[in-house]
Amino acid sequence: MGKPTRTAKQLQQMLIQRIEALPGLRGQQTDIHRGGVIGISPDEGGPNWTVRIVTDRGAHRADIAQIIRTLQGQFDLED
Repeated sequence: MGKPTRTAKQLQQMLIQRIEALPGLRGQQTDIHRGGVIGISPDEGGPNWTVRIVTDRGAHRADIAQIIRTLQGQFDLED
């Protein structure tokens, strides 16, 4: 049985909610705010969505990446 699905907008809202709960990030613009959720071709058993990267990769945050990975494990992007 597959994972439950969500629309890109729903996934983006879920991500923003979790990110804004992190200390100091409420109201801050991230790639999730700017680039949003996009569909990808999944590797075997991998996620079928990711977040478009629009900022410098040097601004990468492990805590935000973990939130994305957690939701990728819980939900697939709706076709």
